[in-house]
Amino acid sequence: MQVSGIAKTAFVVLLILHRVALGQTGGTLRAPDGFEVSLFADDKLAHDIYSMTIDAKGRVTVSGPGYTRILVDEDNDGKADYFEQFADGPKTGAQGLFWNGNNLLCICDGGLIYYRDQDGDDRTDASPEVFLKMKTGSEHHAHAVRKGPDGWFYLIAGNYAGINESYASLPTSPIKKPQSGVVFRLKPDLSGGEVVAHGYRNSYDFDFNENGDIFTFDSDGERDVSLPWYRPTRVFHVLPGSHAGWLSRSWKRPDYFLDMPPVIGSFGRGSPTGVVCYRHDQFPEQYRGGLFVLDWTYGRVMSLPLKSKGSSYTSVPQEFLKGVGSFGFAPTDIEVGKDGSLYVSIGGRGTRGGVYKISYVGTADARTASNSTTKTTDELERCLQAKQPLSSWSRADWMPIAKKLGRDVFADEALRINRPVRERMRAIEILTEVFDGLSRPELTRILADDSYQLRARAIWSHGRTDAALPDTAIIAMALMDVHPLVGRFASQALLGSQPNTTYSAITDGIAWQLASQDRYCRQAASRIVPLVDKSAFKHFSVAATSKGWQAGLSNAVGFVQRKPGFNRYAFRVGIPILKEQRPNQLKLEAVRLMQLGLSDLGLREKLPAVYSGYSSPLDLSPHQQELEVIHQEVSRVFPVGIQSLDYELARLLAMLNIADSDTLDKVLKQITDVTNPIRDLHYLIVASHIEGTRSGQQTEKIARAILNTDKKIRAQDLNVDSNWEPRFTEMFKRHVALDENLMTVLINEEDFGQPGHIVLMDQIPPDLLPHIIDAFVAKIEEPDEYLWSNEIVFLIGASKKPEQRELLREQFNRFAVRNAVLMVLAQSAEQRDRPMLIEGLKSSQPEVFLTCLKAIESMPPNDAADEQLALLRALRLSANENREFAVRERIVKLLRRNTSQEFGFIPGSEGHKPQAEAIAQWTDYVSKKYPKEAAKSWGGGGDDIEQLKKLLATVDWTDGDAQHGEKVFESRACSRCHGGRRSLGPDLAGVTSRFSRKDIFTAIVIPDRDVSGRYQTTQIETEAGRVFTGLIVYESIDGLLLRNSENQTFRIESKDIIQRRKLPRSLMPKGLLKDLTPSEIADLYAYLQTLSK
Repeated sequence: MQVSGIAKTAFVVLLILHRVALGQTGGTLRAPDGFEVSLFADDKLAHDIYSMTIDAKGRVTVSGPGYTRILVDEDNDGKADYFEQFADGPKTGAQGLFWNGNNLLCICDGGLIYYRDQDGDDRTDASPEVFLKMKTGSEHHAHAVRKGPDGWFYLIAGNYAGINESYASLPTSPIKKPQSGVVFRLKPDLSGGEVVAHGYRNSYDFDFNENGDIFTFDSDGERDVSLPWYRPTRVFHVLPGSHAGWLSRSWKRPDYFLDMPPVIGSFGRGSPTGVVCYRHDQFPEQYRGGLFVLDWTYGRVMSLPLKSKGSSYTSVPQEFLKGVGSFGFAPTDIEVGKDGSLYVSIGGRGTRGGVYKISYVGTADARTASNSTTKTTDELERCLQAKQPLSSWSRADWMPIAKKLGRDVFADEALRINRPVRERMRAIEILTEVFDGLSRPELTRILADDSYQLRARAIWSHGRTDAALPDTAIIAMALMDVHPLVGRFASQALLGSQPNTTYSAITDGIAWQLASQDRYCRQAASRIVPLVDKSAFKHFSVAATSKGWQAGLSNAVGFVQRKPGFNRYAFRVGIPILKEQRPNQLKLEAVRLMQLGLSDLGLREKLPAVYSGYSSPLDLSPHQQELEVIHQEVSRVFPVGIQSLDYELARLLAMLNIADSDTLDKVLKQITDVTNPIRDLHYLIVASHIEGTRSGQQTEKIARAILNTDKKIRAQDLNVDSNWEPRFTEMFKRHVALDENLMTVLINEEDFGQPGHIVLMDQIPPDLLPHIIDAFVAKIEEPDEYLWSNEIVFLIGASKKPEQRELLREQFNRFAVRNAVLMVLAQSAEQRDRPMLIEGLKSSQPEVFLTCLKAIESMPPNDAADEQLALLRALRLSANENREFAVRERIVKLLRRNTSQEFGFIPGSEGHKPQAEAIAQWTDYVSKKYPKEAAKSWGGGGDDIEQLKKLLATVDWTDGDAQHGEKVFESRACSRCHGGRRSLGPDLAGVTSRFSRKDIFTAIVIPDRDVSGRYQTTQIETEAGRVFTGLIVYESIDGLLLRNSENQTFRIESKDIIQRRKLPRSLMPKGLLKDLTPSEIADLYAYLQTLSK
């Protein structure tokens, strides 16, 4: 079809106008050709949106801190005109919303709450009812809620939500003792619950496809990047009864483990938020039935077309929508509207709110489909062809009709062979939710149908309507089905079966599934093995064994779950598979079986966290003789030359923990000069768990491998985060404990003394310290620029050589290490250090300020203007709290000593009050005595918002130099807390994609304005009178580790803590823009933009 020139011109103008409109906020949103992106609602209508849904009338509903609003597009022009304030809450903002008719379910304010609007006036009638208490409000608490195709309410919760066995209140629950993040469901009347799947870290949202399968987008372990157990953000196919592998901060199962659910897409770093399955027809065919997922960190929407593969799916993910330029795009939720457009909300952590609408306006050819966009008037067709049938607005249309038409109509349509399969599947869905499912004769007929999707939907329906006592004769038919999708659903239909179920009919079917070529069919069937009675299990075992090693192994996996602990049967099955000529995939599964036979991987008491994925949680010493035999068999076949198989064989050897020099040699041979450093670290950890005396050659290999790890990471430009160093140090400490010669060999290596080697210093014998300092100084004095860190400053500060301490004074102008230099010099300060100590009085970090104050107190009086102004500034900023009164008194004593003035300041407990008059007198005195210096000091701070606005207005943003900006980033110590192995602040990757330029620089100027709970500091006061301020990086029942702004780590015993409180403050210092030129600010922003790539 030809398009006229006028039409073409109009379309181009429309797109140009669209981009200009978005450009007013500093950038655009990039979408595929043929899609139009428009701003449906801006920040004025809804600030900082956490979650979004669409009501029964098709209106967008959003929630943020203190509000829930319905956004009204009165004139249907695609833009909200105003909002209806549905509720003046929840206080914390809802992280999940779902309209059940006129009533709204919310995840917020301590649970699943229910707002009622019985009179339909778009305003909640009264205070909400709390239906289910759980942790909400935090970024790792409970999140989304949806109504499933079975009519149950499904919820998803993060790993700190505290969802335990009490939430699996129904005996049919697939998971009885949930771990970490979960997907769980509540009966339609909210009277009882089941945990469907667990083992997620922090998935925010989920949705169902037309087969009734659930998909979610789980977060990565961002602090573990470049550690062997780091797992990226992933879209999971959520299988009932499955565990997604997140066990602890330091152990996440790899995707290839036989008991892991399918991963549909993997995306590296990110912050997953919204998920929706597109079951409409406005978008082109390639998007229908697929997923859209949101990444808050990188400001993007990803499309995942779903293609069937066996019993699961594959996808080639594509970037669908992304903020470009300086456009702040932080997507939080996504839904499909009545007309098929996508709606995406933005916000989070106090940022700009809004809702974008994405519509397809391309060629009509791309929109042709089996379903027409024209709304049918036939009532039956409206039910069977419903778009987004699980949404509130769609249910409001088809549900009343379905109830009116009655059960028989839909049963007939489910059986009608000349009706499209998709519509017959919808009929089954409606029968399941509204009419208690299919009858036995109906099931029998459908299970003989040609369509595997229809057969799968039928057995799914049976599992959801007869979970406790399924008809095993019916299920037996489905278990023997030729298509794996049907077989998987058949096994899943047995997950809720109770002890009085008759299992004899399904023996052959379960054996068939245990032998399936489809991994997830085997996995689903193995979950049934622990549920059956002893007699049935014996029959299962005989039948499975007769079908070969694959079925026997899958059956053994189920048997291990029946008998947790040390399980000999796992090795009777696993070792022969390893020794014989079997497929490598089967051998990999055999290794996993044997890991399960040692009670799986987990942290045994008193072991460091680094061994969470390398040890059994059991004390295996009672089985020592058996373990030695197993070790010999495993070591004999290691290595085989297949990376994943060798990786897991080595892990198994670490779990066995047998002293064996030959095995150690084999493990160390896996590390070479060209191997990947993450892989090297895996084998170094394994080696550290193999006990026994080290030969000289083994010591040298371990020393080189340890030093080369840092070298390789730098050469390959790999990112590391805050968990990297503690875990590396734990591994190294174990090596040192096993090898008394290691430290001596290591420090005599030619490469020793590089910045990354500072992590090894915790194990330094005191007599080697001078030699080690000399080695670091030698590297510092080499021509190449040396990357100083606070730890290196503290190391050199321990030197007794004046020329080496002089190196520290030379580093004072390195902003990144200035505070560390001050803390070292202040311990034995000289008069020449006084100007630097006075600068230290301006530090926003309590440790630095107090250390410099103490040093100045030990020096003679000084009437210099800069010292008095610094002391006055500290006096004015001191808080009127008990903990700061003593410090304030010390400041006044110094001012009195330096100026011989009094001004009526009252010392002691009587003076523990504001004393505003005395402070005002000091202010007046100092400003008059030093007028020029005072005007310069107080007028040039640059921390005022108005000054910031004026400054940003002078910046030429087109002239930024990213390379120079990186130097500014380093010189202002930004890298110390943002990125890197010691990061105390959020990763800045993608920051310019999700925040506007104004938001970014305001956050720099006022770092305390919006501090995520994760980055708020904690203040600890001990019985010894010491006060620590920083971030808690690890905590157990007997104590905690706290890291302060200088990256010093302190262990504090629980018994020594007398007061602990959270401070709404950031460790980020103020004044980071001070003295930067407009050109340098442009450079800094240009560099931040590169972090989005």
